[in-house]
Amino acid sequence: MNLPRFLAARFLRPEGAFLSFVTVAAAGGIALAVAVLVLVLSVANGFERALREEVLGAVPQLVVEGYGVDPAAYVEALAALPGIEGAEPFEELGALALVAQPGARTRSRPVQVLGVAPGAGALSGLTPQQGEALRPGAFGIFLGAELARGLAVAPGDSLTLVVPNLRLTLAGAFPVQRTVTVLGLLETGTLLDGQTMLAHLQDVRALARRGGPRRLRLGVRDVLAVGEDRARVEAALEAVPEASPGTFRFSDWRDRYGALFEAIAVQKKMLFLVLTLLVAMAAFNLIAMVLMAIRQQTGALAMLSSLGLGGAQLRAVFRWHGAFVAGGGIVAGVLGGLALCAVAPALVAWISELRGAPLMGAYFVHHLPVAPALGDCLAVAAVAGALAALAITLAARRADALAPQEVLRHE
Repeated sequence: MNLPRFLAARFLRPEGAFLSFVTVAAAGGIALAVAVLVLVLSVANGFERALREEVLGAVPQLVVEGYGVDPAAYVEALAALPGIEGAEPFEELGALALVAQPGARTRSRPVQVLGVAPGAGALSGLTPQQGEALRPGAFGIFLGAELARGLAVAPGDSLTLVVPNLRLTLAGAFPVQRTVTVLGLLETGTLLDGQTMLAHLQDVRALARRGGPRRLRLGVRDVLAVGEDRARVEAALEAVPEASPGTFRFSDWRDRYGALFEAIAVQKKMLFLVLTLLVAMAAFNLIAMVLMAIRQQTGALAMLSSLGLGGAQLRAVFRWHGAFVAGGGIVAGVLGGLALCAVAPALVAWISELRGAPLMGAYFVHHLPVAPALGDCLAVAAVAGALAALAITLAARRADALAPQEVLRHE
Protein backbone atom coordinates (compact mmCIF):
# COMPACT_ATOMS: atom_id res chain seq x y z
CA MET A 1 0.00 0.00 0.00
CA ASN A 2 1.16 3.54 -0.78
CA LEU A 3 2.62 4.86 2.51
CA PRO A 4 1.74 8.57 2.08
CA ARG A 5 -1.81 7.67 1.12
CA PHE A 6 -2.12 5.33 4.12
CA LEU A 7 -0.84 8.01 6.50
CA ALA A 8 -3.17 10.61 4.98
CA ALA A 9 -6.15 8.32 5.54
CA ARG A 10 -4.98 7.76 9.11
CA PHE A 11 -4.74 11.51 9.74
CA LEU A 12 -8.39 11.89 8.74
CA ARG A 13 -9.26 10.33 12.12
CA PRO A 14 -7.10 12.36 14.54
CA GLU A 15 -7.34 12.29 18.27
CA GLY A 16 -8.09 15.99 18.56
CA ALA A 17 -11.77 16.76 18.19
CA PHE A 18 -11.09 20.33 17.02
CA LEU A 19 -9.13 19.17 14.01
CA SER A 20 -11.97 16.80 13.14
CA PHE A 21 -14.33 19.77 13.22
CA VAL A 22 -11.98 21.80 11.02
CA THR A 23 -11.79 18.92 8.54
CA VAL A 24 -15.57 18.60 8.40
CA ALA A 25 -15.94 22.38 8.08
CA ALA A 26 -13.46 22.51 5.19
CA ALA A 27 -15.20 19.69 3.33
CA GLY A 28 -18.61 21.18 4.12
CA GLY A 29 -17.59 24.60 2.84
CA ILE A 30 -16.49 23.17 -0.48
CA ALA A 31 -19.65 21.06 -0.71
CA LEU A 32 -21.90 24.05 -0.02
CA ALA A 33 -20.13 26.30 -2.54
CA VAL A 34 -20.19 23.61 -5.24
CA ALA A 35 -23.86 22.82 -4.56
CA VAL A 36 -24.85 26.49 -4.86
CA LEU A 37 -22.90 26.86 -8.09
CA VAL A 38 -24.48 23.73 -9.60
CA LEU A 39 -27.97 24.95 -8.63
CA VAL A 40 -27.46 28.46 -10.00
CA LEU A 41 -26.06 27.21 -13.31
CA SER A 42 -28.92 24.73 -13.61
CA VAL A 43 -31.48 27.50 -13.07
CA ALA A 44 -29.73 29.63 -15.72
CA ASN A 45 -29.88 26.65 -18.09
CA GLY A 46 -33.55 26.24 -17.22
CA PHE A 47 -34.36 29.85 -18.09
CA GLU A 48 -32.52 29.47 -21.38
CA ARG A 49 -34.40 26.27 -22.22
CA ALA A 50 -37.75 27.76 -21.15
CA LEU A 51 -37.20 30.76 -23.41
CA ARG A 52 -36.17 28.52 -26.30
CA GLU A 53 -38.89 25.88 -25.97
CA GLU A 54 -41.84 27.48 -24.15
CA VAL A 55 -41.74 31.11 -25.28
CA LEU A 56 -40.09 30.91 -28.69
CA GLY A 57 -42.11 27.80 -29.46
CA ALA A 58 -45.33 29.81 -29.14
CA VAL A 59 -44.39 33.06 -30.92
CA PRO A 60 -43.71 33.59 -34.63
CA GLN A 61 -40.17 32.37 -35.10
CA LEU A 62 -39.67 33.54 -38.67
CA VAL A 63 -42.01 36.01 -40.41
CA VAL A 64 -42.29 36.93 -44.08
CA GLU A 65 -44.19 40.07 -45.07
CA GLY A 66 -45.33 40.44 -48.67
CA TYR A 67 -46.05 43.84 -50.21
CA GLY A 68 -48.19 43.43 -53.32
CA VAL A 69 -47.58 39.66 -53.20
CA ASP A 70 -49.13 37.20 -50.78
CA PRO A 71 -46.34 34.94 -49.42
CA ALA A 72 -49.02 32.33 -48.60
CA ALA A 73 -48.83 31.36 -52.29
CA TYR A 74 -45.41 29.87 -51.60
CA VAL A 75 -46.30 27.92 -48.45
CA GLU A 76 -45.54 24.49 -49.90
CA ALA A 77 -42.19 25.55 -51.38
CA LEU A 78 -41.07 27.25 -48.17
CA ALA A 79 -42.23 24.38 -45.94
CA ALA A 80 -40.05 22.00 -47.99
CA LEU A 81 -36.86 23.96 -47.24
CA PRO A 82 -34.33 22.37 -44.85
CA GLY A 83 -34.87 23.45 -41.26
CA ILE A 84 -38.47 24.66 -41.84
CA GLU A 85 -41.17 22.69 -40.02
CA GLY A 86 -44.27 24.47 -41.26
CA ALA A 87 -45.73 27.68 -42.67
CA GLU A 88 -49.05 29.38 -41.97
CA PRO A 89 -50.53 32.77 -42.88
CA PHE A 90 -51.20 34.96 -39.86
CA GLU A 91 -51.95 38.51 -38.81
CA GLU A 92 -50.80 40.48 -35.77
CA LEU A 93 -52.60 43.40 -34.20
CA GLY A 94 -52.21 45.45 -31.02
CA ALA A 95 -55.43 46.29 -29.19
CA LEU A 96 -56.95 47.22 -25.85
CA ALA A 97 -59.32 44.75 -24.17
CA LEU A 98 -62.17 46.23 -22.11
CA VAL A 99 -64.59 44.48 -19.77
CA ALA A 100 -67.42 46.36 -18.05
CA GLN A 101 -67.71 45.77 -14.30
CA PRO A 102 -70.55 46.53 -11.86
CA GLY A 103 -70.53 50.07 -10.57
CA ALA A 104 -69.61 51.69 -13.91
CA ARG A 105 -66.07 50.39 -13.65
CA THR A 106 -64.06 48.93 -16.49
CA ARG A 107 -61.15 46.49 -16.51
CA SER A 108 -58.65 47.04 -19.31
CA ARG A 109 -55.53 45.25 -20.54
CA PRO A 110 -53.29 45.80 -23.58
CA VAL A 111 -53.27 42.67 -25.73
CA GLN A 112 -51.55 41.27 -28.78
CA VAL A 113 -54.11 39.71 -31.12
CA LEU A 114 -52.80 36.95 -33.39
CA GLY A 115 -54.92 35.88 -36.33
CA VAL A 116 -54.45 32.23 -37.28
CA ALA A 117 -55.54 30.44 -40.43
CA PRO A 118 -58.53 28.06 -40.50
CA GLY A 119 -57.58 24.70 -39.05
CA ALA A 120 -54.25 26.06 -37.77
CA GLY A 121 -52.70 24.64 -34.67
CA ALA A 122 -49.24 23.30 -35.37
CA LEU A 123 -47.59 26.72 -35.06
CA SER A 124 -50.24 28.65 -33.15
CA GLY A 125 -50.34 26.27 -30.17
CA LEU A 126 -54.02 25.47 -30.64
CA THR A 127 -55.32 21.93 -30.65
CA PRO A 128 -57.18 20.79 -33.80
CA GLN A 129 -60.48 21.10 -31.91
CA GLN A 130 -59.66 24.65 -30.85
CA GLY A 131 -58.63 25.55 -34.39
CA GLU A 132 -61.95 24.27 -35.74
CA ALA A 133 -63.84 26.35 -33.16
CA LEU A 134 -62.54 29.56 -34.74
CA ARG A 135 -65.07 30.49 -37.44
CA PRO A 136 -64.77 33.55 -39.69
CA GLY A 137 -67.19 36.32 -38.82
CA ALA A 138 -68.04 34.87 -35.39
CA PHE A 139 -65.29 36.87 -33.66
CA GLY A 140 -64.50 34.16 -31.15
CA ILE A 141 -61.17 34.26 -29.34
CA PHE A 142 -58.86 32.19 -27.19
CA LEU A 143 -56.92 34.20 -24.63
CA GLY A 144 -54.21 33.53 -22.07
CA ALA A 145 -55.25 32.32 -18.63
CA GLU A 146 -53.45 35.15 -16.82
CA LEU A 147 -55.04 37.72 -19.11
CA ALA A 148 -58.45 36.17 -18.42
CA ARG A 149 -57.86 36.48 -14.66
CA GLY A 150 -56.86 40.11 -15.05
CA LEU A 151 -60.00 40.86 -17.04
CA ALA A 152 -62.18 38.62 -14.82
CA VAL A 153 -63.64 36.72 -17.79
CA ALA A 154 -64.28 33.03 -18.44
CA PRO A 155 -65.24 30.96 -21.49
CA GLY A 156 -68.59 32.16 -22.78
CA ASP A 157 -68.11 35.77 -21.61
CA SER A 158 -67.75 38.74 -23.93
CA LEU A 159 -65.30 41.63 -24.01
CA THR A 160 -64.65 44.64 -26.19
CA LEU A 161 -61.55 45.11 -28.33
CA VAL A 162 -60.48 48.65 -29.16
CA VAL A 163 -58.18 48.79 -32.18
CA PRO A 164 -55.95 51.85 -32.86
CA ASN A 165 -57.56 52.44 -36.26
CA LEU A 166 -59.95 55.33 -36.84
CA ARG A 167 -63.46 54.93 -38.19
CA LEU A 168 -64.97 58.03 -39.75
CA THR A 169 -68.58 58.78 -38.86
CA LEU A 170 -70.88 61.81 -39.01
CA ALA A 171 -70.02 62.48 -35.37
CA GLY A 172 -66.29 62.39 -36.04
CA ALA A 173 -63.46 59.89 -35.98
CA PHE A 174 -63.60 57.04 -33.47
CA PRO A 175 -61.36 54.02 -32.85
CA VAL A 176 -62.59 50.71 -34.18
CA GLN A 177 -64.36 48.63 -31.51
CA ARG A 178 -65.64 45.07 -31.65
CA THR A 179 -67.31 42.76 -29.15
CA VAL A 180 -65.73 39.29 -29.11
CA THR A 181 -66.64 36.08 -27.32
CA VAL A 182 -64.20 34.05 -25.22
CA LEU A 183 -64.12 30.48 -26.55
CA GLY A 184 -61.46 29.12 -24.21
CA LEU A 185 -58.26 29.75 -22.28
CA LEU A 186 -54.64 29.06 -23.14
CA GLU A 187 -52.00 28.42 -20.49
CA THR A 188 -48.34 28.13 -21.40
CA GLY A 189 -46.91 29.16 -18.02
CA THR A 190 -45.04 32.06 -19.67
CA LEU A 191 -45.44 35.81 -20.13
CA LEU A 192 -47.57 35.09 -23.21
CA ASP A 193 -50.45 34.10 -20.91
CA GLY A 194 -50.81 37.74 -19.88
CA GLN A 195 -50.70 39.43 -23.27
CA THR A 196 -51.76 37.13 -26.12
CA MET A 197 -55.14 36.55 -27.73
CA LEU A 198 -55.83 34.25 -30.71
CA ALA A 199 -58.62 34.82 -33.24
CA HIS A 200 -59.54 33.79 -36.77
CA LEU A 201 -57.31 35.25 -39.47
CA GLN A 202 -60.18 36.90 -41.39
CA ASP A 203 -61.57 38.47 -38.20
CA VAL A 204 -58.23 40.05 -37.33
CA ARG A 205 -57.82 41.37 -40.87
CA ALA A 206 -61.32 42.83 -40.65
CA LEU A 207 -60.39 44.58 -37.41
CA ALA A 208 -57.14 45.88 -38.89
CA ARG A 209 -59.03 47.56 -41.79
CA ARG A 210 -55.91 48.30 -43.75
CA GLY A 211 -54.44 47.11 -46.97
CA GLY A 212 -51.11 46.35 -45.39
CA PRO A 213 -48.73 43.49 -46.06
CA ARG A 214 -49.72 39.85 -45.97
CA ARG A 215 -47.80 37.91 -43.35
CA LEU A 216 -46.59 34.34 -43.23
CA ARG A 217 -45.15 32.68 -40.14
CA LEU A 218 -42.71 29.81 -40.43
CA GLY A 219 -41.71 27.32 -37.77
CA VAL A 220 -38.05 26.32 -37.59
CA ARG A 221 -36.55 23.09 -36.32
CA ASP A 222 -33.78 24.80 -34.33
CA VAL A 223 -34.54 28.30 -33.08
CA LEU A 224 -30.83 28.93 -32.47
CA ALA A 225 -30.14 28.37 -36.17
CA VAL A 226 -32.87 30.75 -37.33
CA GLY A 227 -30.30 32.93 -39.10
CA GLU A 228 -29.42 30.12 -41.51
CA ASP A 229 -33.10 29.28 -42.05
CA ARG A 230 -33.87 32.94 -42.72
CA ALA A 231 -31.11 33.12 -45.33
CA ARG A 232 -32.54 30.08 -47.15
CA VAL A 233 -36.06 31.56 -47.12
CA GLU A 234 -34.78 34.90 -48.42
CA ALA A 235 -32.91 33.19 -51.24
CA ALA A 236 -35.96 31.12 -52.18
CA LEU A 237 -38.32 34.10 -52.34
CA GLU A 238 -35.89 36.36 -54.13
CA ALA A 239 -35.81 33.78 -56.93
CA VAL A 240 -39.57 33.93 -57.64
CA PRO A 241 -40.58 35.89 -60.78
CA GLU A 242 -42.82 38.33 -58.87
CA ALA A 243 -40.01 39.35 -56.52
CA SER A 244 -38.54 42.84 -56.73
CA PRO A 245 -36.66 45.03 -54.24
CA GLY A 246 -38.96 45.65 -51.30
CA THR A 247 -41.49 42.95 -52.21
CA PHE A 248 -40.67 40.81 -49.19
CA ARG A 249 -39.48 41.76 -45.74
CA PHE A 250 -38.21 39.32 -43.15
CA SER A 251 -38.00 39.23 -39.38
CA ASP A 252 -37.42 36.56 -36.74
CA TRP A 253 -37.65 36.04 -32.99
CA ARG A 254 -34.29 37.71 -32.41
CA ASP A 255 -35.83 41.10 -33.17
CA ARG A 256 -38.01 40.83 -30.04
CA TYR A 257 -36.34 38.32 -27.76
CA GLY A 258 -32.72 38.30 -28.94
CA ALA A 259 -31.58 40.73 -26.25
CA LEU A 260 -33.27 38.64 -23.54
CA PHE A 261 -31.62 35.45 -24.82
CA GLU A 262 -28.19 37.11 -24.87
CA ALA A 263 -28.76 38.56 -21.39
CA ILE A 264 -29.44 35.09 -19.99
CA ALA A 265 -26.23 33.74 -21.57
CA VAL A 266 -24.15 36.65 -20.23
CA GLN A 267 -25.75 36.36 -16.79
CA LYS A 268 -24.89 32.66 -16.63
CA LYS A 269 -21.22 33.41 -17.35
CA MET A 270 -21.09 36.20 -14.79
CA LEU A 271 -22.74 34.05 -12.12
CA PHE A 272 -20.21 31.31 -12.80
CA LEU A 273 -17.31 33.75 -12.34
CA VAL A 274 -18.75 35.34 -9.19
CA LEU A 275 -19.69 32.08 -7.51
CA THR A 276 -16.31 30.60 -8.42
CA LEU A 277 -14.90 33.10 -5.89
CA LEU A 278 -17.09 31.42 -3.27
CA VAL A 279 -15.62 28.06 -4.25
CA ALA A 280 -12.12 29.59 -4.05
CA MET A 281 -12.74 30.85 -0.52
CA ALA A 282 -13.95 27.41 0.53
CA ALA A 283 -10.99 25.73 -1.19
CA PHE A 284 -8.45 27.92 0.57
CA ASN A 285 -9.90 26.89 3.91
CA LEU A 286 -7.98 23.72 3.18
CA ILE A 287 -4.75 25.63 3.85
CA ALA A 288 -5.74 26.13 7.49
CA MET A 289 -6.84 22.51 7.76
CA VAL A 290 -3.57 21.14 6.36
CA LEU A 291 -1.44 23.45 8.49
CA MET A 292 -3.30 22.36 11.63
CA ALA A 293 -2.86 18.72 10.64
CA ILE A 294 0.88 19.28 10.24
CA ARG A 295 1.05 21.00 13.61
CA GLN A 296 -0.86 18.25 15.42
CA GLN A 297 1.08 15.41 13.79
CA THR A 298 4.51 17.04 14.24
CA GLY A 299 5.78 14.32 16.58
CA ALA A 300 4.70 11.45 14.37
CA LEU A 301 6.09 13.15 11.28
CA ALA A 302 9.44 13.83 12.98
CA MET A 303 9.74 10.17 13.97
CA LEU A 304 8.87 9.04 10.43
CA SER A 305 11.34 11.54 9.01
CA SER A 306 14.11 10.23 11.25
CA LEU A 307 13.29 6.73 9.98
CA GLY A 308 13.89 7.82 6.39
CA LEU A 309 10.62 9.41 5.18
CA GLY A 310 11.82 12.12 2.79
CA GLY A 311 10.47 15.62 2.25
CA ALA A 312 8.71 14.67 -0.99
CA GLN A 313 6.87 11.88 0.81
CA LEU A 314 5.93 14.22 3.67
CA ARG A 315 4.42 16.64 1.18
CA ALA A 316 2.64 13.75 -0.51
CA VAL A 317 1.05 12.78 2.83
CA PHE A 318 -0.66 16.13 3.17
CA ARG A 319 -1.49 16.40 -0.49
CA TRP A 320 -3.36 13.10 -0.14
CA HIS A 321 -4.89 14.34 3.10
CA GLY A 322 -6.24 17.48 1.44
CA ALA A 323 -7.28 15.53 -1.66
CA PHE A 324 -9.43 13.19 0.42
CA VAL A 325 -11.18 16.11 2.10
CA ALA A 326 -11.56 18.21 -1.07
CA GLY A 327 -12.65 15.24 -3.18
CA GLY A 328 -15.30 14.28 -0.67
CA GLY A 329 -16.55 17.85 -0.50
CA ILE A 330 -16.72 18.20 -4.29
CA VAL A 331 -18.58 14.92 -4.77
CA ALA A 332 -20.98 15.77 -1.94
CA GLY A 333 -21.47 19.25 -3.41
CA VAL A 334 -22.31 18.01 -6.90
CA LEU A 335 -24.75 15.43 -5.52
CA GLY A 336 -26.23 18.01 -3.15
CA GLY A 337 -26.62 20.50 -5.99
CA LEU A 338 -28.45 17.92 -8.09
CA ALA A 339 -30.70 17.14 -5.12
CA LEU A 340 -31.49 20.86 -4.76
CA CYS A 341 -32.31 20.98 -8.46
CA ALA A 342 -34.81 18.18 -7.94
CA VAL A 343 -36.66 19.83 -5.05
CA ALA A 344 -36.34 23.54 -5.95
CA PRO A 345 -39.24 23.71 -8.49
CA ALA A 346 -41.64 21.99 -6.10
CA LEU A 347 -40.50 24.26 -3.26
CA VAL A 348 -41.09 27.40 -5.34
CA ALA A 349 -44.51 26.11 -6.40
CA TRP A 350 -45.40 25.40 -2.75
CA ILE A 351 -44.35 28.91 -1.68
CA SER A 352 -46.37 30.39 -4.56
CA GLU A 353 -49.41 28.44 -3.40
CA LEU A 354 -48.98 29.74 0.15
CA ARG A 355 -48.65 33.32 -1.09
CA GLY A 356 -51.64 32.99 -3.41
CA ALA A 357 -49.56 34.51 -6.22
CA PRO A 358 -46.79 33.15 -8.42
CA LEU A 359 -43.36 33.72 -6.88
CA MET A 360 -41.95 33.91 -10.41
CA GLY A 361 -44.65 36.28 -11.67
CA ALA A 362 -42.11 38.98 -12.59
CA TYR A 363 -40.25 36.64 -14.99
CA PHE A 364 -41.13 35.46 -18.48
CA VAL A 365 -41.98 32.03 -17.04
CA HIS A 366 -44.14 31.55 -13.96
CA HIS A 367 -42.37 28.49 -12.61
CA LEU A 368 -38.76 27.84 -11.62
CA PRO A 369 -37.10 26.17 -14.61
CA VAL A 370 -34.19 23.91 -13.69
CA ALA A 371 -32.07 22.04 -16.23
CA PRO A 372 -28.92 20.40 -14.83
CA ALA A 373 -26.24 19.79 -17.44
CA LEU A 374 -23.47 17.20 -17.22
CA GLY A 375 -21.00 19.64 -18.76
CA ASP A 376 -21.70 22.24 -16.08
CA CYS A 377 -21.31 19.70 -13.28
CA LEU A 378 -17.98 18.54 -14.70
CA ALA A 379 -16.80 22.15 -15.15
CA VAL A 380 -17.71 23.04 -11.57
CA ALA A 381 -15.97 19.93 -10.26
CA ALA A 382 -12.88 20.67 -12.36
CA VAL A 383 -12.64 24.30 -11.22
CA ALA A 384 -13.16 23.35 -7.57
CA GLY A 385 -10.59 20.57 -7.88
CA ALA A 386 -8.01 22.90 -9.45
CA LEU A 387 -8.46 25.55 -6.74
CA ALA A 388 -8.30 22.90 -4.02
CA ALA A 389 -5.14 21.40 -5.54
CA LEU A 390 -3.48 24.83 -5.54
CA ALA A 391 -4.40 25.44 -1.91
CA ILE A 392 -3.26 21.97 -0.81
CA THR A 393 0.07 22.28 -2.64
CA LEU A 394 0.80 25.62 -1.00
CA ALA A 395 -0.03 24.25 2.47
CA ALA A 396 1.86 20.97 2.03
CA ARG A 397 5.12 22.88 1.48
CA ARG A 398 4.98 23.76 5.16
CA ALA A 399 6.02 20.18 5.92
CA ASP A 400 9.48 20.96 4.45
CA ALA A 401 10.18 23.24 7.42
CA LEU A 402 9.89 20.33 9.84
CA ALA A 403 13.14 19.77 11.83
CA PRO A 404 12.87 16.23 13.26
CA GLN A 405 15.86 16.63 15.62
CA GLU A 406 14.38 19.72 17.29
CA VAL A 407 10.96 18.13 17.56
CA LEU A 408 12.23 14.86 19.05
CA ARG A 409 14.44 16.76 21.52
CA HIS A 410 11.35 18.23 23.14
CA GLU A 411 9.21 15.09 22.99
